[in-house]
Formats: sequence, structure tokens, C-alpha cells
Amino acid sequence: MELGFTGGIALVVVLGVVGQVAAKALKVPSILLLLVLGLLAGPVSGLVDPDVLLGDDLFPLVSMAVGLLLFEESLKLDMKRLQGGARRPVALLVTLGAVLTGVGATLICWWVLDLPLSRAAVIGAILIVSGPTVVGPLLAVIRPKQPLESVLAFEGIFIDPIGATVALAMANVALHAAPEHLGATALSGVLTGAVAAGVYVAAVKWGRVPAATEVSLAFATALATYAVAEAFHEEAGLFATTTLGIVLANQRWARIEPLHEFGSHVGLLLIGTLFILLSARVDLDALVAYALPTLAIVALLVLVLRPLVASVATTGSVLSSRERVMVGWMAPRGIVAASTASVFALRFEDDGQPFEQLVPVVFGVILLTAVVYGLTGPWVAARLGVRSPGPEDLDDDGVPVAEERASG
Repeated sequence: MELGFTGGIALVVVLGVVGQVAAKALKVPSILLLLVLGLLAGPVSGLVDPDVLLGDDLFPLVSMAVGLLLFEESLKLDMKRLQGGARRPVALLVTLGAVLTGVGATLICWWVLDLPLSRAAVIGAILIVSGPTVVGPLLAVIRPKQPLESVLAFEGIFIDPIGATVALAMANVALHAAPEHLGATALSGVLTGAVAAGVYVAAVKWGRVPAATEVSLAFATALATYAVAEAFHEEAGLFATTTLGIVLANQRWARIEPLHEFGSHVGLLLIGTLFILLSARVDLDALVAYALPTLAIVALLVLVLRPLVASVATTGSVLSSRERVMVGWMAPRGIVAASTASVFALRFEDDGQPFEQLVPVVFGVILLTAVVYGLTGPWVAARLGVRSPGPEDLDDDGVPVAEERASG
């Protein structure tokens, strides 16, 4: 059965929303259901073929969607949210830990997949990210005690835009023979995002923007920021939208509380639609072909790299030895990893340098880590004695509501 443009778009949006609603009801990471639904709609049934559905517009639309997603993620990077004992381990996990994860994952992919180092670095950088869309539902099931829960939740919030930005840099290095392009691309994107944030703040603070329109204005500002940055330098849009979100999250002149509706409403549609489209493009034969190497990569990530990174990043923190072990057993990958992998794969294809390992390996890691941590997380937490006796009141990012109030 072949669906037309209208039917195809409708099916993608419906599956994206249904997958997330069902995941919340079942208390499982939404990424698992979205991946299954996307594969069923795409390579299994043939109902959705994103390349036919969107044609040459697929690459720019997906790239713009990722830019909006990074904007939404970056709005959570308010440094004031980190209070007390959680601050130091989270800061080390998203800085030193991110570096160690990126380098370690790069070396693992270089060794297992026998890739050029520049391409291995693209996968390694993408595998830095985790994200609240996958960590939050897992924490709701695992129920670790405080401050462990806050450490894991905030790491997931902060690491996505950091990892995606590093991945963008690595992709630029791998794609361009002249590395100086990267500096100009990053600088133009950062400057564009900072200026756009200033314009938005001025409009909200002094322009008498009605409160009911602030979310729409933020959405339009993010789109315009992406487009302007891309006009200056191709591939600068992701730097720009990430910068826009970070600056808005940390300024104190204009309130941004209404912008968090972006994540709960527009973000839900964006994540679901994007992931259905991306997983519908996955080549099942490639997924199977790289299954064994991906298993090896996941084994090294889960059993060696993450425990090592967690040990280094949490040394001397308020976390007990058992809590530090639990940090080492929690590093799933999520929506941003899938999105950036798909965007960069399209860029490599568009540049005439196909990167066939990128999508199947990253999607395989996403699936396997979600299954491993989802199945074993509650058991490991119980065995370590770091599990709360009852459920806590958590927000959509997996952060305890009491902690949010204390840090707000």
C-alpha cells in the first residue's frame, strides 16, 4: 500500500505522538516504541519512505528540526538548577566525563569498525549524548535516592547540547579538507545565536509582547536564528540554536518559564515526528550486518568506558561508593543521538562521501543501551541499596519536583 504526501505526513505525526503517549503510560523510554514504530512504518511495511515523501527537502527539514530540538534542550541549561552536592559530580560528568567518553568511544569505534580516526570521532562524539527523553522514564522506574537521582537527571539534561555540538565539530572536520571552516562556522553560529537571544530578550522585556504569544515568538526566533546562521555559513544553524537556548536559559532580564511549554507541546510533536522519519530510513540489512560490531561496542561502552568515566568524574564527591557504581551503570542514548547521526549521515551522502556505518551503529547502540539499562537498572539499584522505597514526584526531565523548587 502506498500513501500519498498527506497520508504519509499524517501517519508519521500520529505514530510519533502515539508512541510517546504509550511510552509514558507503560513507563518505558519513548525511544524504544518510536524506533519499533518507525521500523514497522518504514522498512518493514513500506508505508513511509521519507526520501520519497520529502525528496530533496528531507535533509534541510531534518537539520532544522534538530536545530529546534537542540534549542529546546539548551533551554534547560540553567546553571542555577544545580545546587548543593549534585553540582560538582554533574559538572565533572558533562565536562571531563564528556571528553573521556568522546575519546574512549572514538577509540572503541576505530578499533571495532576499522574506521578512519576522523569518522570514528564522529560516532564517538555522538555517543557522548544521553538526554532526558530517555533518562527521565528510566529514573521513574529505577527510583534512585537523592542526591543520586538529581545527578543522573541533570547529567542527562546538560549533556545533549554539549555532545551534539562536539559531534557537529567532528563532522565538520571529517567532511572538510580545510579545518579552518570549522572555526568560522562555529563563530558565526555562536554570534548569531547570541544576537538573536538579545533581540528576543529586548522584545519580551521592553517590547510589550503579550504573554500568550511568548512561546510562538520563541519558536519563530529559533527558526529565524537557524536560517540566518545557515545563510552565513552552511552547518552553522545548530551552533546558533544551541547558543540561543543557553543564553536565554542563563539571562535574568526576561522570564522564560513559558518557553518550557515548547518542550512539552511543540517538542513532543517534533521528537515523535523526527524519530519516526529517521527510523523509517534505517536499512534493516545494515542494522543486521553491523549487529555484532555494535554488540561489541555496547559491551565496551557499558562494561568498561562508562564505569571508568563515572569513577573519575565522581571521585571526591558527596556520592557514596555504591552511588558512584550506580552512576557507572546509567548511560543510555536517546533522541539527540539518533537525530544527529541521521543528519550527519545525510550530510556525508550529500557531500558524495557515504558513511554507511553511522546510522546502523548509532541506532543499534540506542536500542541496546535502552534495553540493557531499562531491564537491569531497577535490579542493580536494589542490589546496591540506592533505590528509594517509594516513587518520587518527578518533572518531565526526571528531576525531583522538590529539588526544582529548592533550586528555583
